[in-house]
Amino acid sequence: MVNVKEPEFINVEFECPICGIEHSIKLTKEDFNRYIELRSQGKLIQDIFPNMSKVDREKFLSGYCEDCQKLIFGGI
Repeated sequence: MVNVKEPEFINVEFECPICGIEHSIKLTKEDFNRYIELRSQGKLIQDIFPNMSKVDREKFLSGYCEDCQKLIFGGI
């Protein structure tokens, strides 16, 4: 029998700096560690997380919730 290891997840929690609403993004620990490593090398978040929505990538970078992103950036 092959023993398959399930990925470990973490919730990265944010509070929107504009409205104060709390939200989170669920990532595998592997993805989070890869983000830390690649950002320190100057990689762009869209290259690190190409499958993450642009709304979630902005949440991850700035903490802005989806509603406040719409206020700031217009239609997303």
